[in-house]
Amino acid sequence: MNLDIKVLHYADETSDKIWAIDPKPNANGGHDVWYGRRGKVMTFRPTEKSDWIRLHDAKIRKGYERCSGLTIDRNTNMVVARGDPESSIPNQFWFRISTQVPETQIAGFLASVLNTFTEQFRDEATTLASLPVFKSLLGGSHSGGAELSEGPLAILLLFALRRHLTEQGPSASLSFAPIEIVDDDNTLLTDSFDELAELYGTSKEFSDMRQSCPTADFRKYAIALGAIEAPIDLTVIESNTKAAFF
Repeated sequence: MNLDIKVLHYADETSDKIWAIDPKPNANGGHDVWYGRRGKVMTFRPTEKSDWIRLHDAKIRKGYERCSGLTIDRNTNMVVARGDPESSIPNQFWFRISTQVPETQIAGFLASVLNTFTEQFRDEATTLASLPVFKSLLGGSHSGGAELSEGPLAILLLFALRRHLTEQGPSASLSFAPIEIVDDDNTLLTDSFDELAELYGTSKEFSDMRQSCPTADFRKYAIALGAIEAPIDLTVIESNTKAAFF
């Protein structure tokens, strides 16, 4: 059994918190526990209870979700990417959707996107439908995360969903953001696709993704998913007006 620190996340309309436990016994025979708001310094409080699995599973039953790839830096009591406590590179992007957004609207978006994407990228569409974040959204989850290990489609899916919820349907009339997407440092994901594309094309955190998905393909996928509008092809626009040459 893997005895690394277990990190769990819970989010709803009013909460956005982390709970973590070290399965390895501490000096008192109990286990070290951390909890607090995501993006903040965690409160450290050892427990004398020896059955860490019971404590862990109780949180899962309350709606907490497992966060693979994360751990606790004992020196700072902060959540960090596993294996690199000094790294500021986000391990995943977190999303939280307002409960006022109907599940039917999210499901409709996913069905439409998958259909359009399949028409253009049949093989990649299979990958899209198998992503944990896609399945989570399809299952009605209003909060969760998309790990970088899921690839560029996961990030683009969230970007496209935010654009859809902000610009179309019932949620477009809400007086607050229908969805928030942040990284591990609680920094909001940019609203500008050009900034996202530049980040994807230059940042080391996306270097592995660029090996299998070059920046040009990243933009093509973005268009197919509805993250950005397709460019207008002036060569196919018909006109009855004779061209003037100067």
